[in-house]
Amino acid sequence: MIGRNRQSITGIRPFEALAGLLLILAVAGSPGASLDRAWAAQPGDSVRQERPGHGVPDPPGAKGEGTEVVARVNGETVTRAQFDRMVANPLTLRQARQELGVEEPDRKELERLAMRKLVHLRLLVQEAGRRKITVTQKELDEAITALRRRFDDLKDFGAWVKQQGLNDPELFETVRTDMLAKRVTAALAKGVRLTEDEAREYYEAHKEELIIGEEVRIRIIAVKDKAAAEEIVAALRKGEDFGRLARQRSLGMRAAQGGDTGWVDSRTLPPLLQTAVGPLSAGDAVGPLKKGDEEFLIVGLRGRRPLRAKSLAEARPEIERRLMPAKHRMVVEAWLTQQERESKIEMSPKPNKGRGARR
Repeated sequence: MIGRNRQSITGIRPFEALAGLLLILAVAGSPGASLDRAWAAQPGDSVRQERPGHGVPDPPGAKGEGTEVVARVNGETVTRAQFDRMVANPLTLRQARQELGVEEPDRKELERLAMRKLVHLRLLVQEAGRRKITVTQKELDEAITALRRRFDDLKDFGAWVKQQGLNDPELFETVRTDMLAKRVTAALAKGVRLTEDEAREYYEAHKEELIIGEEVRIRIIAVKDKAAAEEIVAALRKGEDFGRLARQRSLGMRAAQGGDTGWVDSRTLPPLLQTAVGPLSAGDAVGPLKKGDEEFLIVGLRGRRPLRAKSLAEARPEIERRLMPAKHRMVVEAWLTQQERESKIEMSPKPNKGRGARR
């Protein structure tokens, strides 16, 4: 491409290779009031908090700090290791920044968010059991395979798993749990619809963004051989004027107009030009492009403009794509809040007093 420099960044951050895992980080963005009360509960509150010396006991056979139980949700445990991993998850920090509007959230806020997410995850998996939602071994194997492919090789993948403090069975269970949670959230949001009033309100506020097609204004220099085309490309890179070069050297029909085609519907362009113009911004140029056996083109983009606004009916699918995720989240958040009220959630006195707490 000639003109503005463009940069592309590829690669996957190690922890974010598990962007799909622990889905609960994304499904409930608002603080759960009842769970926050549980975190800071005092004797006599509706959610039981164990006093020092009488904490939630470890499960039978538990050994070591990582398997210490820091909470129970309807009898199911949340361990110290799970809590520590969630606190350390970069996605937890990112969400805390979004919720609190600060760059460095307080450690207690990170812990509150991590515990809320773990409790919500338990509630979703318990709902999967009630609804008889399952994950087959084949589905689980396919998900693990897809995850491994996000790493360069098995050695990198194994190092990452070890870095997270997971063994193979724990990794499989984490993936299975996430898949169950995702299926439950989809079931909870099933049947949610956008009302006509909501669609129309959004349409009126964003009509200028909801358009059909576009027109482009391009300039073309056509020459007979590749060497001549490359000379013109080199001149453009040095800052030569496209229109002047077109008038001097182009063999095209619009050479006298500086190669300018005027405004045209981008959908009517030949495939070669559609592909070439697609990624360009105004002022960019691309070439040489081979057209047939004996012609080479240099194509420049002068500008783009929309053809016309969509009608509400035409825009409805796009409006739904934009608004439905938020409506789904609201439904899931409301369900989680209700489940918190109706569930037995037991907290150990101070999860943050364990390993990894800042003093």
